[in-house]
Amino acid sequence: KRSSAHSDNTDYANIHDTIFFYQLGTPVFHTPYLPYSEEYANQYYSKTDERGRFKDTDLTAKGLQGSGYTYTWKGKSGYWRCPISTMERYEREGLIYYTSNGTPRLKQYLDEMPGVPAQDIWTDIFPVNSQAAERIDYATQKPEALLERIINASSEEGMTVADFFGGSGVTAAVANRLGRKFIHVDIGVNSIQTARDRLAAQGASFDVREIKDGVSLYRNPVQTMDKLKSLIRGLRSGESLGDFWAGAIHDSRLGMVPVYLPNLLDSASRMLDLPLMFRLVHQAIPALSSDVRKVIVYFIQADDMPSIKAFIREQKKTLVEIELKDLKELLDEVVLNDEASWTLTQNASGDLLNPWKLTVTRFSSDRVRQKIDEYNQHGNANPGKHGFTPITLSEEGLETLESIAADCKSADGPVHADRDLRIDKSGKVILDGTKTDHLWDGTLALPAKPFRLRFRNICGDETILRS
Repeated sequence: KRSSAHSDNTDYANIHDTIFFYQLGTPVFHTPYLPYSEEYANQYYSKTDERGRFKDTDLTAKGLQGSGYTYTWKGKSGYWRCPISTMERYEREGLIYYTSNGTPRLKQYLDEMPGVPAQDIWTDIFPVNSQAAERIDYATQKPEALLERIINASSEEGMTVADFFGGSGVTAAVANRLGRKFIHVDIGVNSIQTARDRLAAQGASFDVREIKDGVSLYRNPVQTMDKLKSLIRGLRSGESLGDFWAGAIHDSRLGMVPVYLPNLLDSASRMLDLPLMFRLVHQAIPALSSDVRKVIVYFIQADDMPSIKAFIREQKKTLVEIELKDLKELLDEVVLNDEASWTLTQNASGDLLNPWKLTVTRFSSDRVRQKIDEYNQHGNANPGKHGFTPITLSEEGLETLESIAADCKSADGPVHADRDLRIDKSGKVILDGTKTDHLWDGTLALPAKPFRLRFRNICGDETILRS
């Protein structure tokens, strides 16, 4: 149950989520237990002694399937469900309760019982409300108690728990707290930032990695295509090769090696499939000069790569070697640096410890803008019943900055942060690791004139610029 009752004039009010539960291989399942209700506890755990509330259970084996034990205990001859050695241990531990006629029964204390096994309807875990200590203002945040139950039930310590729609990072945070390894994945910049801060606050050890698809590094496909040709070492355009080929590489051993590049302006050409290979083998290669011995074919995605490779092997008509290369591996090396504008002035306030003042006037990150464009395009196409409000950026773009580190000692080597400023999601300043209540105004007081500045955008990309 995910929320309290509410009205919905067009349908049954949806107040639940469904958890899909799959297992592969050797199953792991530890039954979750819920506390007994007060009504149940009052009814069944009605007796008390110096150790607390308890219920007494039958020690005889009457009606019990399987073999029992026949002996006399404290003058009572019977057919018991435990051997006399166990009965003696119960006696030593004070776990035997005697009825008015002297029949022994086993004490089971309320605080030692696991509780009621959880069923498949959970009503005891409450949503993260506005006053909850764990609330981090993330729209789809799930309660930690929910993930704690799921993770404890379905994994052991040391196992890896992965959440591929990680959202606020609650799965990773709870997995880490419970001694599991974790993988948090999300397409949203806010998710990665939120999860990172949440895990860092826990003292978790982790790496932030970006899965790049290469092609989305540029919002402008024309710019990508132009840049791409310069990245392939030795590629020269050649009109005599025909429209199919982007150019050729001249190899000292093989001679001219024609190169095919998918057209990023045409989404259909991004897929390497059998029709494209048929065209390559039966049209494009035969049109080349007879001394061509090898061609290179770059692709972004491949439809059934085993079939494509089998098709290449089956072509006996051509002696030309066909080398397939993943374009994403090449494009992943391409990063557009962020751009920033700032001024450096001597601090007029007379602060002797911080005589310099940095004022950032503009920050531009093409990739942040691209991520926001993608989000807005998706939202506009799927506005939902409550509509969609797109994200907009100011002309200065300072809200896309996450941190600034100023190196006032060296212009080379790793950046030494003599002053480190971070801006949290509410716009407040964290200065040299200390949280403040001040909203960032675009300025930073510095102990000396910096040699270089390291800017980090909200996607986590870092750009080092000399001052």
